Amino acid sequence: MKSQVIKNQAKLSSLAIALSAVSVVAFANDSTEPTATLPEITITATRTPLATKNTIAQMTVIDEEDLKRYQGESVLDVLRHQGGFYITQNGGDGTSGGVRLRGYNSNAVLVLIDGIRYSSATTGSPALSLIPADQIDRIEVLHGASGSSLYGSDAMGGVIQIFTKGQNANQSNVALTVGAGTQDSYKGQITGQLVNQNSTLSLSAGYEKTGGINATNTNNSYSYYADKDGFESKNASLVAKQRLNDNIDVGLTGLYAESTTDYDSSRYDSASGQSLPYINTYSDQKNGAVSAFANANYGKLTANVKYGQSFDKSTAYDGSTPTGGQYDTKQQQANLQLGYQLPIGQIIGGYEHLKQEVDSTKPYTVDNRTVKSVFAGYLLNNDKFDAQLNVRNDDNSQFGNETTYNVGGAYRILPNLRVGASYATNFRAPTFNDLYFPGSENPKLKAETSKNSEIFVEHSNDLQKTRLTAFQSDVKDKLKWVTTDFTTYAGQMQNIDKAKMQGISLTSDWAVNNTLFGLNYDYLDTEDKTSHKELTYQPNHKGLIYVGYKQSNYDVRAEVQHVGERFRDTANNNSLDSYTLLNLSGNYYLNPNLTISSRLNNLTGEDYETVYGYNQKGVNAFVSATYKWF
Repeated sequence: MKSQVIKNQAKLSSLAIALSAVSVVAFANDSTEPTATLPEITITATRTPLATKNTIAQMTVIDEEDLKRYQGESVLDVLRHQGGFYITQNGGDGTSGGVRLRGYNSNAVLVLIDGIRYSSATTGSPALSLIPADQIDRIEVLHGASGSSLYGSDAMGGVIQIFTKGQNANQSNVALTVGAGTQDSYKGQITGQLVNQNSTLSLSAGYEKTGGINATNTNNSYSYYADKDGFESKNASLVAKQRLNDNIDVGLTGLYAESTTDYDSSRYDSASGQSLPYINTYSDQKNGAVSAFANANYGKLTANVKYGQSFDKSTAYDGSTPTGGQYDTKQQQANLQLGYQLPIGQIIGGYEHLKQEVDSTKPYTVDNRTVKSVFAGYLLNNDKFDAQLNVRNDDNSQFGNETTYNVGGAYRILPNLRVGASYATNFRAPTFNDLYFPGSENPKLKAETSKNSEIFVEHSNDLQKTRLTAFQSDVKDKLKWVTTDFTTYAGQMQNIDKAKMQGISLTSDWAVNNTLFGLNYDYLDTEDKTSHKELTYQPNHKGLIYVGYKQSNYDVRAEVQHVGERFRDTANNNSLDSYTLLNLSGNYYLNPNLTISSRLNNLTGEDYETVYGYNQKGVNAFVSATYKWF
């Protein structure tokens, strides 16, 4: 398999470079100026509003129109279709899952909800499978290494920022959505938005339920139990904004999901030497974030103040915890950021205070910590040059001071052709589970650190945008689970010496008249420098091709997604098979008030695993209707 992988790597890497070259050559002499439309804006890439055409880091913006294709699905499902990501999930809807981005696991990809850190303080991973896509306005993804110098720990692989539904409301309305699908899936949601010249109020409440699929299969000898594992969620969102005068606005945001997930669990029976499944195991969860903010703008000077809290609460009921095993974590965060427009460029600076807390039925030796951070940055954007410099210092009550920085630049060779490069340092502090989980404690762990470089070439005009990015990350003291007892699978987290991740990412999106088409392709090569083995669950090749057609009263889209083989054990003796999925989606606008949306995923019924021993959905479909009163 290894030799074949190497051959495929060479072929597909050459193909990616060729595709990019075709695009660049075809348009290198095209000096067509962009049409007079509003530029796409991102906040996540620089902590201040900036047109995506000027960002140096690779950015993905999933806006409200894109999200129409994912009604009734979670944020994790949305990211499953995006370039750069490999998604793992232990079963169907609502089950635990994670994102992998540029070789980094879920706990090294920072998630923000309206600027507030969101993840479990025990595992370090965000429960994105529990956040409904229907309660958000857009998602911004910062790919790669510049995140630590902007946001601190956990941003080694990138940053995902979720913006609550109602942020971009521009018209008063009431909307009702109902839908149903396979696996006995149902949803309902009502949203009310009141908008006038100086204020916005958006309230949304939703409910969804599915009978689910059997989460585990016969490969999962540890917890296999043949039943359907359902999921139920009640969720809500809030956005309230008020402009006090021409210079100051204030507001509140909130995103909340209360859910129940069925799952499979078992215990090891020493007498028989077998795993015995528990019956009727499930988990109750509460997840979300709330924040209050004030923004001031006095010409060249801007100021932003924000206070918020995110929470990840889970209580599991199974044979080992019949009265409930509780793991509640919360993160309280206060931000102050200032910006000033210079004659050439702009500067930003600020302070953050973060407190993380754990409340569990299992006692942790340490159950809270604080992080005090200062940061500064400089941005330059003009017709020829884009430049970005950021530096940040985090004072962690457990690990002391850590300073990270990022420097990058881009040059516009032609009006529509840019080349650029960046270099960044990163770190990730161990989680409470890494350090203090009862029975596998290792309080001597060190923070992971990395050095990262990236180069890119990008071409865009009013027909298309194509970008080829090459990246490399060298990680020191990478954290890894080491099993010490292969009967009970007991072990602990340890710092391995070094790891290396390198690869290329190609994205190309086209809009020709009413036809939309494009692709994304990712090649990734990872290595544990101690064992010289590939890292687990990191596919060498992943890609997606799509084509769509849009008219005033309907739009349709078809996509083919391929994920290559990936090793499931650290010795690289066993792998998961590659898989290819065919997905269809569409919207039909019967009139200005009524929209019918539908999707059909895994049309060919591919049988595949993203995690060994756990099933994924076969053919699945969902249809919904939205009626909006203006």
